[in-house]
Amino acid sequence: MKRMLLIVGLGLCVLLGAHTVMARSMVEVRAVLGGEVSWTEAAGARVAEGCALVCIKTLTGEAVAARSTVTGTVREVKVTPGTKIAPGVVVARVVKD
Repeated sequence: MKRMLLIVGLGLCVLLGAHTVMARSMVEVRAVLGGEVSWTEAAGARVAEGCALVCIKTLTGEAVAARSTVTGTVREVKVTPGTKIAPGVVVARVVKD
């Protein structure tokens, strides 16, 4: 019984450690401008630091609402074209290289 508890406990520690490492490498990207989303980068795309991830419509055309803050792979895009966003909203998640 003690051996089984030790094995289960060890397994949970390994899973928690893997989750912690993955969470540290995941970066939330927030919008700096608000408006109606006109374009988003695709999930799975490789991006460099500074690449546009989300654009919005403006009176004069388009503007970048969010840029990647790290080099990595886009894991998730939380908005779609036509969505209204506000500054500070998380619009994407990028896994850092």
